[in-house]
Amino acid sequence: MLTITSLFENTVAKYPDRPALTCGAVSLTYAQWNARVRRLAQALFDLGVRQMDRVAILQKTSDATPTAYMACQLLGAIAVPMNFRLSANEAAFILRDAGARALIYDDSMLPVVAKIEQSLPDLRTYVCVNNGSDMPAHHHAFEALIARVEQFDAPLPRLEPDDISALVYTSGTTGRPKGAIHTHGNDVSIATNCVMEYSLTSTDAALHIAPLYHVGGMQAYFVPHLMVGAHNVILPRYEPLATLQAIAHYGITTLFAVPTQIQDMLFHPDFASIDTHSLRMITTGGAAIPAKTMQRVIDEFCPSIFNGYGMTEASLTLLLHPRDALTYLGSCGKPTLISTCRVIRNDPERVVTPSETVEAGEVGQLIVKGPQLASGYWNNPVETDKKFKSGWLYTGDLFSIDEAGYFHFQGRADDMIVSGGENIYPREIEEVLYHCPGVQEAAVIGVPDEKWGQAVTAFIVRSVSTLTEDDVVAFCKTGDDLAPYKRPKKVFFVDKLPLNPSGKVLRHELAGPVYQSMLSGASQ
Repeated sequence: MLTITSLFENTVAKYPDRPALTCGAVSLTYAQWNARVRRLAQALFDLGVRQMDRVAILQKTSDATPTAYMACQLLGAIAVPMNFRLSANEAAFILRDAGARALIYDDSMLPVVAKIEQSLPDLRTYVCVNNGSDMPAHHHAFEALIARVEQFDAPLPRLEPDDISALVYTSGTTGRPKGAIHTHGNDVSIATNCVMEYSLTSTDAALHIAPLYHVGGMQAYFVPHLMVGAHNVILPRYEPLATLQAIAHYGITTLFAVPTQIQDMLFHPDFASIDTHSLRMITTGGAAIPAKTMQRVIDEFCPSIFNGYGMTEASLTLLLHPRDALTYLGSCGKPTLISTCRVIRNDPERVVTPSETVEAGEVGQLIVKGPQLASGYWNNPVETDKKFKSGWLYTGDLFSIDEAGYFHFQGRADDMIVSGGENIYPREIEEVLYHCPGVQEAAVIGVPDEKWGQAVTAFIVRSVSTLTEDDVVAFCKTGDDLAPYKRPKKVFFVDKLPLNPSGKVLRHELAGPVYQSMLSGASQ
């Protein structure tokens, strides 16, 4: 039975001399990378790491990230990838919840590690990448550990698909982060699904600008390319011009980028002078792209663009293929090859069964079934029982299905606006706003209002500086897309929207203190 470890070993045996990993000055073939992974695995074993031990990875993206991740897989240890932007308290919570045995971090994380080390007595092994001079004496230097190992002789565990591969923590936008339990079987299914949907081959060269602590970056993008023996090029930090230059320099064929990044590159003043014709595919997700911009992406950047939907607990569940990119713009497409999806009635007062589906055009909660589903949440039986029922994942995301069977994201159930007694879904308003001339990005939330309960409020990033609130309000009054009660009552212009690493708008931040001065004053 396939595991992440056996996928890696199969690729190394088949493509030992093909380029595997490039990051800055580091360039490794699959055979060279395999040797490096095995030396690190032996070093971790010598430090006491065993099967099922949780090994946290807290580092900015580099070639060390997948090397550490694969070393964990080889030992049967459980990788715990962590967001390097976390505060000390947030990082400590995850390390404590996971029961981490070891932490691999880079030296930029030293201030965070120094703050939390004393509060985590069970975390006994610290390994520092780039090992700056300030590294504590009892910590181990990543490169020195690898260099010390002469041969790999650690006993390899017999891994099964049900063994845990990783704990991937949710972003915590609706409460404390939860550790989604990914088994080897889950992640092999995700990788296989992506290989088939995207038609990946060993001749592909993937550019990684997405964070590898995220399912979208690792399980649904890096591992699928590893599976087929493709070349993985890592940019430690996303920057529009550097990304465009990397595409040209390495002959990149596949790119995963969130809509904001795609637009940043497309509208960069140097875009036209850089050859990006090697790109055969861009995959994106998390937000809408305006029709005019999408046409430019297809005509000028890459002819094939996929729009996917997934989550930490169920990656790549829905996919809109390039042939439908313009016809069904704004849709998340249809279920992927391994996914079964339904939209059921959304009733917070009771458990709705999978058979209680909604009619075409109605809004309800998406539920998902498939081999990619996480097996629950680590140390959290209450949330596991709430979200995972009879083989289905209750996503908490609101969707509708049109007459042609395409799924349309309407927002989180928690994001629903109740104004004047009417239920309003932010996404349907955002879809209209994206058609308004001069709107580059848009997000809608409900703001407390004495008269309506909640007032529909739009935050907009302009593509032209002359766009006014009156222009937006007037546009929303035209056509038959929005009932009067759904039209924005307030419009605010911002330089950028708050996004998480997967490109999803952080609506709670729009309603938070940073934006309170806007909400209490006039639009700008």
